[in-house]
Amino acid sequence: MQWVKAPLQERSQKTLARLLDAAEGIIRERGLDAVTIPEVVRVAGSSVGSFYARFPDKKALLDTLHERACAESLATADRALDPALWSGAPLGQMIRVMIAFAVRLFGSRKTIMNAFNQAFAGDPGFATRRARTAVALGQRLSAFLLQRRESIGHPNPEMAIPMALRIVAATLEQRNALEAAEVPEVVVSDEALETELVRVVEGYLGI
Repeated sequence: MQWVKAPLQERSQKTLARLLDAAEGIIRERGLDAVTIPEVVRVAGSSVGSFYARFPDKKALLDTLHERACAESLATADRALDPALWSGAPLGQMIRVMIAFAVRLFGSRKTIMNAFNQAFAGDPGFATRRARTAVALGQRLSAFLLQRRESIGHPNPEMAIPMALRIVAATLEQRNALEAAEVPEVVVSDEALETELVRVVEGYLGI
């Protein structure tokens, strides 16, 4: 399981992709404050004119970067949840692999996720886009796990699975936020976090 880049629709999108890749790379390496229009076009090997032909300002660039991240989240889920990849796998194994992947993914994308939260604090468009993506991911994951309904002991699997997914997502989002705030008392290793989240989810679902 790995992060999936959403495919480009047109050849003309290549310059756009370079600008977005440049902005994301700058955020990862130097943080959100280092994202300036001159620096983005320099890293992208583009020009200020090309930038303004696509974006009116820096906020529009970040909006589009977040839109791409949401699209890539759904593409990743579609690839990872292909039933052919899981033929015969028991529900417990499916949950363990998915949680391990989620822990690694949130860790590897921590900087960009925190940057989005910082850049769009209070922005209703960001909140709506994020919520819609979360709902779409939840629907995909719920349908995937319900294929093993017979292994779930909870009396209401349709309600329990989305709740379990929220618990996992909220835990990983909080971990990223606390690590960004440099609170050493809450540092938990990936291995420990994976183990405990699996226990929580399996216990709650009655597996």
